[in-house]
Order: sequence, then C-alpha cells, then structure tokens
Amino acid sequence: MRFLTIALFSCLATAPLAAQNGIDEPDPFGVVGEKKGDAAAEEEESAGKTAPAPDTEDAKAPLDAQISQHILKLAEAERDNRMSFMRIVIDDVVRLCELNDEQKERLELAARGASERSMKEWHEQAERYFRTRLESADPDAIKEMLDGMGSVNFGGNRSEEEGESLDLWKDALKDVLSDDQVKRYEAVLEQREADRIDAFAGMSLSTIDDHLRLTPDQKAKMGEIVHASASEYLNDVQRYWGDYFERGMLMSLANAVEEDSLKAILTEQQFERLREATSNFDHFWDQKRRLKRAKEKAAERRKNGEEEKAYEENEAGEAAQDGPAVLKGAIKGGAIRIEGGKGIIIKGGGAQGIEIKSDDAPRQEVQ
Repeated sequence: MRFLTIALFSCLATAPLAAQNGIDEPDPFGVVGEKKGDAAAEEEESAGKTAPAPDTEDAKAPLDAQISQHILKLAEAERDNRMSFMRIVIDDVVRLCELNDEQKERLELAARGASERSMKEWHEQAERYFRTRLESADPDAIKEMLDGMGSVNFGGNRSEEEGESLDLWKDALKDVLSDDQVKRYEAVLEQREADRIDAFAGMSLSTIDDHLRLTPDQKAKMGEIVHASASEYLNDVQRYWGDYFERGMLMSLANAVEEDSLKAILTEQQFERLREATSNFDHFWDQKRRLKRAKEKAAERRKNGEEEKAYEENEAGEAAQDGPAVLKGAIKGGAIRIEGGKGIIIKGGGAQGIEIKSDDAPRQEVQ
C-alpha cells in the first residue's frame, strides 16, 4: 500500500515538470473541444486565412450535375416518343407483310437501335442549348431556371420519324423480311409518298390560284412547278415547318424555281403579289436554289470531265487500230521521235521542228 502511494505521488509530480521543460506531449487530462490558448488560436486563425480556395471545377460541379440531370430527363421522354412512333411502323409492316412472331421481335430490336441512333443530334443540340445559356448561372437558382425554360424541340418538327429514315432500320427490313415482303412493303411506301406529293402540290396550286386568279394555261404551268417542287422538297418543308401550313408557306412552293421562270408565266402584277405574299419564306428557298445551282454546276463539270476522258480513250483506240505507236524518247532539243504508227497527227513544235518517222512514209521535218 505504501508503495502504491509513492508511485502515484511520483506521477503527479512529473506532469508539471514535463510542461516546464517544453516537452511536446499530449495532456492526458485535456478535454476535447477545450478552448486553446491565445497563441494557438492565433496560429490556427492565420492558417485559415491562407488556406487555398476551392477548385473552380469543384465549385462548378453542382451546376453541371443539375444540367446533366435535366437533359437526361428530357432525353428519356424524347426516346420514348420516338420509340412509340417506331411501334406504329412495326405494326404497319406486320399487317402489310404478315410477319411471324420471330420477325416481329427482330424488328422491335432494330427499332430500339434506330431510335437510340436517331438521338445523337438531339443530345448535341440539347447540351449546346442549356450549357450556353446557363454557363454562369447561380447553382442555387439553376433548378428554378431549368423548370422555367420549358420543353424545347431539339430535333425538328418531325424528329420522332428520324429512326425510320436511318440506314440501320432500312437494312434491318431487308434482313428480316423476305424478298417478296420487301417488294410489297416498298410498293406501299412509294404509293403513300406519291399521294402526299399530289395532295401537297394540289393544296399549293389551289392557294396560288385563289390568290392570283390564274388562267387555265398559267395554272397548268404553275402546277408543273409546284408538283416538281413538292417532289424534291416536301420532306424538307415538313421538317422545317412541321404539319401546320399557312397560305404564304403553301404559295412559296413556287419559289423553288428561279424568278425568270415565274416571270415567264405570270403577269408583272401577279408576280409582285406572289413575292409579297411569300417574302417571309425567302431565306428557305434562297438556300435551296443556291444548293441546286451548285449541284448542277458540279454535275456539269463531272459530265465535261467524263466526255473529255471518253474522247481521249476513243482517240487512243483509233490510234491503236492504225498500228502501234511507241514514244521512244522525251523531248530533246525541241523534237519528239516516234517510231511506227500510221495517220498520227502532231500539232505544234519547237524551234527545231518535230521529227516524224512512219512505217510507210519517209522521214519528214515539220517546222
């Protein structure tokens, strides 16, 4: 007992000595959260003032996350809408071609792939739209701003139908359907397209006639113009304006041709009245006419190139029939030496002339 008392007294006595000697040891009797001394408090306060600021990307992360979540939510709705349309297409194929269950399942798989593939442009436009407008927005207010922006159609007025136009879907039809089924379905599609063109061109011509009061001859000529325009641009028009057509847009179908073509059909007063009624759509048709002119010029250049190539090949063939002509050397001293061949025509020549040698003709010097 006496030994324990002495040991306890020794421990208590050494504690203040350690503090006096400056030994950095933890105080076993310290209380967690106890207020530090003045020196320690000043040191921690100074360290806090010089602490680095949070990284900019970390501060921006909540904003990016909210935008990404909003885009994902809109994408799910858009994907469901596109797949819903593709189910209508599948049912159409099943009825027209009398598909079995296995064929239907394969088409449903292809339809999901086509719907997803068609979302690529939608995602790009959505990312660009939201991030450009909300790049410097307050993260605390971003949700309210996103909700206030409403729903935006990033894929065009007929975006739900994009999957049907992809090669992925068209290739799937050819792979799943028999040759007879493919022909049957393509015939139906072609007839539907022809009906759409006829109906749209008819509406356009009727509207133009009502507005300009065409003569029978004028109506026949304008009918040819709007029908050709509908055949070439109907899909572009519907993609651009959707399914709502007002008078000016319907009449603007005539503007697919150059002004000179319209002036040759209409009177001056009729032409000016048509231009005034369709001026809101000039930007669309100006672009279409420029593209058409560029394509025609490119086709003309290709045609001229092909004709020139065919001419050269024909000339070479005729020369080969007359006999082999072999070029023995390069131009030397302004002269070209050719051995063999009959009926060879050489144009031009250097200062020293051109030397020609033929199998059945003496050497000639052409100056």
